[in-house]
Amino acid sequence: MPTTNLQKTNDFTGQNFHVGLDVHKTSWAVTIRSLGIEVAHFTQPPGAEALSNYLNREFPGGTYHSAYEAGFCGTGTHEQLCKLGIKNILVHAADIPSTDKQKKNKTDLHDSRAIAVHLERGNLHGIYVLSQEQQELRSLFRLRECKVIDTTRANNRLKSFLMYYGIIIPETVSKRGDLTGRALAWLDIELGSAAGTIVLQQYIAELKYQRKQLFQLTKTLREQVMAHDKQTYINLISIPGMGCITAIGLMTEIGDFSRFADPDDYSSYLGFCPWEDSSGDCIKTKGMQPRCNSHLRPLLIEASWHSIRKSRKLFAYYSKHAGGKNGKKAIVKVARKLAMIARGVATSGQPYQEDYQMKGYNQEPAKQVKVERFSSGITKQHINKQPDYGRMPMPG
Repeated sequence: MPTTNLQKTNDFTGQNFHVGLDVHKTSWAVTIRSLGIEVAHFTQPPGAEALSNYLNREFPGGTYHSAYEAGFCGTGTHEQLCKLGIKNILVHAADIPSTDKQKKNKTDLHDSRAIAVHLERGNLHGIYVLSQEQQELRSLFRLRECKVIDTTRANNRLKSFLMYYGIIIPETVSKRGDLTGRALAWLDIELGSAAGTIVLQQYIAELKYQRKQLFQLTKTLREQVMAHDKQTYINLISIPGMGCITAIGLMTEIGDFSRFADPDDYSSYLGFCPWEDSSGDCIKTKGMQPRCNSHLRPLLIEASWHSIRKSRKLFAYYSKHAGGKNGKKAIVKVARKLAMIARGVATSGQPYQEDYQMKGYNQEPAKQVKVERFSSGITKQHINKQPDYGRMPMPG
């Protein structure tokens, strides 16, 4: 009797599958949805390849979309998923909508289910993912920040030790008792016992070591940034009050300034947008929002104090908003303006110009318009855009 070799196959060509992932070191919680239906819900060993094999085996020909929370694993998993043909996005954990019930009944599978649901509905938007080279440059900048903390701790430990035993550095050696190189050389003294002398020498050696490490890291970081984009670095330090560390911080943390199409998005990223909690006629403004890039906002505020001493226009802007009342609130406005100027300088490729006049706040940059009229009455405009220094009004 003749036989046939028939095999039933499924074809999901053109059908979208939305995958919610809750990524951990030892396991992944996975939820798959399509056409408004949850088609799979399971836990698997960590690995993008295992997920890709499952999707291609169970839903061949489909178009796969996935999302997971940005966290400890960085962007390596994101890159692996994209290479395997899965359209993945990284989402901020605070941007995933959740009900009170979900907050009180939180598990890995519930988290992956929520991500899949909102991904299918289009409620999730991925964060900007820096290139690997840019991420490594940013890691070098953050390593220097950690070294600054270590140096400060070593300095404070030695000061505390000297204060405890009443050791005072003479004014002829160091003013205000600062631990300068001369002061450390003077501290090469003997205490009442060998134990005390050993402790003092160890504190001094630790401080010298941390300072040397900080110096080497700063030098290396500057060299790497100059090799990465020398012109942008030179243009940024031309801004009054912006030193090399602030300029390096902006370049390493932001990367491409043009990725912020809207100045408000840029301000929100830096944390210079107001934190408002209003309802009806009750308007409450709580100051700066806590969600920000914590590496850049302190640098920009510190740079603003220097900028108002070096730039007459920025000082006039500060004076306008301070009004003798609250200088701290006014300096935040200056910091926002300084950040906008840095954005304009970086995107235009030109150094800062003190007398450059802006025409409006958060509007299109100044334009030179030449109108030609034809016999039909139609006009043709030739528009030459000026460099955009942040779309911020210059005072005066």
